[in-house]
Amino acid sequence: MPTSDAELKDAIREKWDESSLDYDSFHGHGIKSQEERDAWKSAFEAVLPKGRLKILDVGCGTGEISLLLAEMGHQITGIDLSDKMLSIARSKAKASQLSAQFLKGDAESLKFDDESFDAVINRHLLWTLPHPDLALLEWKRILRNEGQVVLIDGLWMDGSLESRLRRMIRDLCVIVLERQNPRKGWYSKKTEAKLPHPHGMDAQRAADYLEEAGFKQIARRSLEDIKDIQRRHMPFSQKVIYNTNYYMICGKK
Repeated sequence: MPTSDAELKDAIREKWDESSLDYDSFHGHGIKSQEERDAWKSAFEAVLPKGRLKILDVGCGTGEISLLLAEMGHQITGIDLSDKMLSIARSKAKASQLSAQFLKGDAESLKFDDESFDAVINRHLLWTLPHPDLALLEWKRILRNEGQVVLIDGLWMDGSLESRLRRMIRDLCVIVLERQNPRKGWYSKKTEAKLPHPHGMDAQRAADYLEEAGFKQIARRSLEDIKDIQRRHMPFSQKVIYNTNYYMICGKK
């Protein structure tokens, strides 16, 4: 079992390195249609200030959201623990001829000056962090006055009987139909035991973290429209477990 933060983050990094090659193949990670791309742009336009913003995408992964924001005209820096994720992000930026900077970095300990960014964005990250409270304080530090933080997340496994049954059906489909290990790329039980939110985060807890960090004007936006678009294109093995409350929560410094 990881016994220190450094060892825990090494274990997390190794899993995301392992997941990097097929990360974008999963609906909900990779953006699979123009309809979904347009829906994401509308969601960001609704919550971000007008104009060209300097944005930090924390836990950027393969750069899917970073490059969408760059396409919208923003100045983007993406950071991630995983070198392999970052390598893919850089390749995608080059192929699309979009300008974005991708750097290795720790979401809980940023190497940026105070008040460096207009917005901090992350997708599917907060639940993976050992110390979400410390991360939010860091993000607040590097935000300019009135800067915006945008969290995109969900509670992927709520422990209910329905959730457990859906996961069992999904695992069986992956084993029988896809002939793959359904747990490939998942955190080990030992790693999960060291995380405060190993199965995702509900929207109220995410909002509480923002309030505790001193953010104001906290607002929640459902992403059911985007989830519905994603589900229409998913194979059954993914669709059967994709029944979470998917949300975007914003707060101002």
